[in-house]
Amino acid sequence: MSAGTDIEDPQSLNRAGSGAREVAAQTRTAGAHPVDETRSASRDFGSGDWDGGLGGALTGLAEIWSSQVSALASDCDSLAGQCGGSGMLYQRTEAANTQTMRSLSGEPSPFG
Repeated sequence: MSAGTDIEDPQSLNRAGSGAREVAAQTRTAGAHPVDETRSASRDFGSGDWDGGLGGALTGLAEIWSSQVSALASDCDSLAGQCGGSGMLYQRTEAANTQTMRSLSGEPSPFG
């Protein structure tokens, strides 16, 4: 890959964006299962003979887990948007530059 801001394969940005969006979806799906199980367990340990705080600790754990899963999935979605947007912007700019240069090719160069 070249140095600077040159993008040799702008489609790679689109693929990276698609991949990040897929990771976000998988993160949400995979992250939901432990939360559901932990919340269920917290209800089981939050009543009856269990008064040692295990139910509350499990509820807190489920909330933290859920928050972290949401944050990670959101970051993946953001990355997907940035990659996709950058790829499209790069392609549009290159197309506009190419069109402009072609339109100038019939004119005499002011530089000699």
